[in-house]
Amino acid sequence: MSFPATNFKKKIFSLLSLLLALALAASLCSCGGQESSSVTPDDPAMMDDSVYTLTAAQVETPLDGDGALIALAAGSDGIETGTGAAVWRGVQNFCQNFNFTAQAFVAQEQGTDAAAEALRSAAESGAELVVCYGSDLAAALYHIQDNYPTVSYLCLDDEPHAAGYTDYRTASNVHCVLFREEQAGYLAGYAAVREGNTSMAFLGGQPLPGVVRYATGFVQGAEDAAVDLGVQVYIRIWYSSIASSSEELTDYVSGWFDEGFQLVMTAGGDLTESCIEAAKRQQRAISSYVISSDWDQTTRDETVLTAAVKCYSTVVQNQLYDFWCAGGWDQDSAGATERVGAADGAVELPLQRWRFTRFTGAEYQEIYRRLRTGEVKVERYADTTDLPVTHNVTVDLKNK
Repeated sequence: MSFPATNFKKKIFSLLSLLLALALAASLCSCGGQESSSVTPDDPAMMDDSVYTLTAAQVETPLDGDGALIALAAGSDGIETGTGAAVWRGVQNFCQNFNFTAQAFVAQEQGTDAAAEALRSAAESGAELVVCYGSDLAAALYHIQDNYPTVSYLCLDDEPHAAGYTDYRTASNVHCVLFREEQAGYLAGYAAVREGNTSMAFLGGQPLPGVVRYATGFVQGAEDAAVDLGVQVYIRIWYSSIASSSEELTDYVSGWFDEGFQLVMTAGGDLTESCIEAAKRQQRAISSYVISSDWDQTTRDETVLTAAVKCYSTVVQNQLYDFWCAGGWDQDSAGATERVGAADGAVELPLQRWRFTRFTGAEYQEIYRRLRTGEVKVERYADTTDLPVTHNVTVDLKNK
């Protein structure tokens, strides 16, 4: 690997249970960064994905699955942690509350071939609906979607595509859901600057559109917070084309912290561990922090300040409810891709471990409300060379 030289929705979930919201322990004010701190939202549409549960009491149309099987085809990372755990939690919650049966089929190794085997096993299990997620499963689905005409699919975080993303095709028995990464990145960037960080970096993996959207959303959030506070912010962006953490990458990110960077956000690939280790090496009086993406990684280490989260469990539960109420994918969903964000409760900063000491829960809820209602608009970028126009944020793009 080569390192460059461095220089300095359809709806708002308005019927979420208030009783469940009250089960979150804490207050709306600053929580001191303690491990046990959390924030209780006064708006039930902001329910934390880790505790969100759709129940019969929250829906208008009764639903009884009579034990019908819903299958999950999972990647080789499994269902114990990460994205797989969040998706599986959503499937299980839905099944438990609406009398369905859940079964998971996990790929035994990385790659499309193993993903295809897990997907075929799920399709042949007797399930009417198969849930899958991620690049390997979407690549397998590209070839398998026509082979089981009586089986429907919910594909999260990708669309059925040929190898190398050279072609896309979604059959009528498939519905895809993509996330507004730019909004999740915006929340992270806004919170980071409101917390007092003015020198930050964004470490991306492969420069894919989703990773770029995280980065450019991060910049836009930082810009708005910098304008609010009247400060100048510096952000370095590097798309590393690296897929996983390594000692070499840890050393490299340590160099960023040695330069004086206060925080590094990472997205794309499994790069968080290197960022955590680099942050833990610092001996400076000012702490170094990490912001992760996709799923809540604040449990990994106290140096993870927050996470730009895609609410997989929340989205899965509501998508499954819509599917079964309609008796299949309706005409707007069949063969179509839906993009979800704050308006759908589909992106967030996690509330269960609130480590901010300056940026309060009340301030977060206000910016989330503005994002959800459209008062704040986050532009979507997919090209690494196209950056938001900023006045209070200086962006140093290393991939030139």
